[in-house]
Amino acid sequence: MPALTEATLSEAERSALERLVPALQGEFGSQLRSVWLYGSRARGETPHPESDVDVLVVLDSEHPDDRRRVSSHVYESERADDRSSVFVSTLVYSSGRLAQRREIESFFIQEVDRDKIVLFGDP
Repeated sequence: MPALTEATLSEAERSALERLVPALQGEFGSQLRSVWLYGSRARGETPHPESDVDVLVVLDSEHPDDRRRVSSHVYESERADDRSSVFVSTLVYSSGRLAQRREIESFFIQEVDRDKIVLFGDP
């Protein structure tokens, strides 16, 4: 499994992720299962000007306002460094939904599993 040092992230993007994970831990506590970096940045590809940072958040279960709660912390993490623009794109899955997507061999989840960098929690 790749390490964060292999990801193509700017200093501002790394800082945003370093702020995001503890914020999510504080918000969700033991319900937070995993936070993964995936996509082109996790694969070490050279970013282009429109590149975002893809993050998958896995929670024990999904509640209607979980996406809003995650997005709020993403927004705060992105904006904490006024010197540059950071764009974090997040998906929120429950553990059950992730298991179901793996069971049906979702192409997307196969790619995430292949490329992900674990920022927190379970691989």
